[in-house]
Amino acid sequence: MSKPPNFYALLIGIDCYLPNRLSNGISYRNLGGSVRDINHVEEFLLRQPQKPTQIFKLTSSNPDFTFGEFPKPKEPEQELPTYKSIVAKFQELTATAASGDLVYVQYSGHGGRAITNYPHIKGENGIDEGLVPVDIGCGEGQYLRDLELAMLMKKMVDKGLVVTLVIDCCHSGGTVRGEYANIRGLDTIDETERPVSNLVASPEEL
Repeated sequence: MSKPPNFYALLIGIDCYLPNRLSNGISYRNLGGSVRDINHVEEFLLRQPQKPTQIFKLTSSNPDFTFGEFPKPKEPEQELPTYKSIVAKFQELTATAASGDLVYVQYSGHGGRAITNYPHIKGENGIDEGLVPVDIGCGEGQYLRDLELAMLMKKMVDKGLVVTLVIDCCHSGGTVRGEYANIRGLDTIDETERPVSNLVASPEEL
């Protein structure tokens, strides 16, 4: 009887965003529910007959008490879903899992749109869509752009991993949560000058 495949999960949830302001003055507001959703998914996975071999998790929770204008996340810095840490967790999971293993990835947080970093693919007026890390407004903060996420997934699939991806962001919150919900995205295109390099792949690969 063959050994069943291992099962890995990568869970990312962002409620509390570090201070950020786009070039047009709009900011990504803090959310309420993204980390809760991720925690519920983790609890669900751990109740299954085949429990995950390993869960990789990055969260940014709103503090219980707010001091000052900009609250800080509950989690220590090394557990926050920054651009760098999100990419690193994808890469660590890919390196850890073996061909045939099962992988479940879920992101809950803001989604965003920005002028493209890849005009050679999308054209000079192209738009990138992407996940919005907690540090989008910090110095070298950047989106995990659609082409980069696609490359991270491709590397998993090329290794023979069986991957399920759930993305809970952009404007999906407004569908069922009423007019006063904090939508998980902005109805704007970010024209803020941001790094054009990435930690996912070389320019030749994208």
